[in-house]
Amino acid sequence: MTETQTKQLQQQLDAILDELGMPINWTQEEADQFYKRFCKSQKGLANRLILKITSIRNILGGKNLCFGEVLDPDTLSSFILPFEDKEWNVSFLLKNEKKRLNEGDVIVVVPEVLKVERIQQERNQARRMKEMVSIKTNSIKGVPFETRLMECLGEVVVKKLSEQMGSLGKLSHLILHEFEMAYDEKRREIEQRLEDLEKREEEIKNREEANKKKKQELNDMEQQLKEHEKYLLAQFERFRLLPPPSLIKEKNDIDGSNSKTIQWSNQTDIIDTIRGALHAQCNLQYERDVIECFVGALKTNQLIILHGPSGTGKSSLTRGFSKIIKGAKTCTIRVQSSWTDKQDILGFFNPIDYQYVSTEFLDVLVEARENLQSLYLVCLDEMNLSHVEYYFAEFLSAREEETPKITLYAKHFQELAYTMVKPYIIVDERGYPLLNEEKLSQIKDDSERRKVQNCFDLCYRYPAEFEIPSNVRFIGTMNMDHTVKGLSPKIIDRSFVIELRYSENEESLIEELKKIKVLEQIVVDVENDLKVTAMDEECRKLAKELNPMLGQLGARLNRRALDQIGYYGHAVNSPWKFDQIVRGKILPRIQVVRSDENARVIERLLQGMKNPSNMTKIKVKEMLDQGRTITYWR
Repeated sequence: MTETQTKQLQQQLDAILDELGMPINWTQEEADQFYKRFCKSQKGLANRLILKITSIRNILGGKNLCFGEVLDPDTLSSFILPFEDKEWNVSFLLKNEKKRLNEGDVIVVVPEVLKVERIQQERNQARRMKEMVSIKTNSIKGVPFETRLMECLGEVVVKKLSEQMGSLGKLSHLILHEFEMAYDEKRREIEQRLEDLEKREEEIKNREEANKKKKQELNDMEQQLKEHEKYLLAQFERFRLLPPPSLIKEKNDIDGSNSKTIQWSNQTDIIDTIRGALHAQCNLQYERDVIECFVGALKTNQLIILHGPSGTGKSSLTRGFSKIIKGAKTCTIRVQSSWTDKQDILGFFNPIDYQYVSTEFLDVLVEARENLQSLYLVCLDEMNLSHVEYYFAEFLSAREEETPKITLYAKHFQELAYTMVKPYIIVDERGYPLLNEEKLSQIKDDSERRKVQNCFDLCYRYPAEFEIPSNVRFIGTMNMDHTVKGLSPKIIDRSFVIELRYSENEESLIEELKKIKVLEQIVVDVENDLKVTAMDEECRKLAKELNPMLGQLGARLNRRALDQIGYYGHAVNSPWKFDQIVRGKILPRIQVVRSDENARVIERLLQGMKNPSNMTKIKVKEMLDQGRTITYWR
């Protein structure tokens, strides 16, 4: 075949396919024409296909399904199909005991006419029609040495070698020897580099271990200091005394760090106000979609799950939000992999001393109960290091009640505690109960005196039925990898999921936020600004219409989820709010075994949305491109 003919092969293929049309619509006559005019013709492929094996799948019956790209016989470049701008691929079945092939092998096969009627009975009809030919499996042969060399080095190099050295087949042993020499030299060089890298890695590891140890020592000292301050604050609160300035400095810094304020309810665009404040006051940059989802989930009082790669600003969003809100406070709880029940997060009751051994998590709820006008954000950092339902399920269930409560211990212990402490209680001029210090000092036994103090705590600080304050919002951050636990349907059902990604246009985002710079703190009325009582019936209806398809995927929306969707739709003023609902409430529920039918259902689900955003399209594509399981959580 001449060089001119080689250049014309792709054009010839394009012209024939342009005339015959899409293969999926071919009749047997059109399949015959393609075979005769391009495959069998001497001006075409001369009844010979050169294939590069791209993948091999084991299937039932002791056979392998082999896939290969069809290559130009002289240049070994791939043919491109004009109707979809992809490589021309074919497939064939090969019994295991026959010639063994590996991915990357280049082989020669004889093509056959595609039997259209037979393919129409197959499940993979569309793929087989695009292949346009069948393969005689008994015709498989290895390619000549020069062809394999061309596949490695390219046509120009092989042509020059042939001109200078004659038949390369006769010199194959010499060429292979030279390749082996070069390979051994390169291998030794790489091995030396690997050895050097391993030494450097070991040095870095040792330094990191030393730094980690020092950091742990510092953290331990800080924790001891916090526990001591907490203990002192508890003592002052117990006797209704004012804490010393050193212990209230941090709170004053938070409350008074910015005397200029603006009202949440007076903002025409509260989302941009929040974004501008986060940028100006915290140097944090977030897309509008993220803040809309975050505020909508805060208003509907759902568990907010922030997930994404490290460095995308999951924990920073919670801390930054509390900084720009007047009087707000964030408490970050670092979840431990050893947590197995609610005691790990709430503490426990000691019936011998009548003492409740509290935790940082419970103490921030106690503080929130005493400051109902302020917003409290409790962040469970890396919440899925342990199974969330083990330690947090009671909270999720309780928050669905009109008056959400959690049980700390049996109620009769509180009744007994009140009986013991009652003789020592007096009421101040504001109606607050406190211990009578004079009577308390008359108790000579230290353990008895501590017991009375503990009973006072049980009655007024840690009651048996603890009501979750309405000014608290719960947030969880997650990193998805093999070291963490997945989320159960119960958790997902009661949550709103927000995915954070690295910004693709960080510079333009910063320029946008500079124009809406906000230096004032935002004053929030928790009961009015962060609460929603009405539903968006249209959003609820649209979500309910997806239920037949979601039911096929085992992700049907129950009444609770539909109501949450309705409340979210009313809370968020955005043209993309239903798109956000799909990403935050619907897609996270999907976890099914991969099959063509399930993939089609998910595609129909996307088609059923009105004008889905690129973010939703990308997320659905990522789900469909996964392995054996189609799931949001990867």
